[in-house]
Amino acid sequence: MNTKLIKVLLTCCCLICCMTVFAQNATPLRGVWSFSLPDAPDGYQKGTIEFKQVEDKLTATAKMTYGTYTIREIKKDDQKYTCSLYVDGGNATITFEPKTTNLITGIVKVDGWEMPITLTPVKE
Repeated sequence: MNTKLIKVLLTCCCLICCMTVFAQNATPLRGVWSFSLPDAPDGYQKGTIEFKQVEDKLTATAKMTYGTYTIREIKKDDQKYTCSLYVDGGNATITFEPKTTNLITGIVKVDGWEMPITLTPVKE
């Protein structure tokens, strides 16, 4: 077989593999993440968030000491994500940005408070 043809075929195979891996990791918000919200009241300082793709929307479920909360839609604007949820009488707005595949940082705003939040993936 021609050496040039083999090189072209190998290059094409590598490109296809790379595109497949990139497509699978296009949305870093997948699976279960542990969050830390140290400035929040007791019971809300830590928990987990499970990100899911439902139909064409990115959604999530947040679990804390005092309950489970549904985030119906997470919107992406450039590299930042925003969402809101109703937590025990108050509306919380969360803005966050993936820093790496192992770290997401952001801000949670509730009734005039701004609190930093950090998420790390849960190892299964």
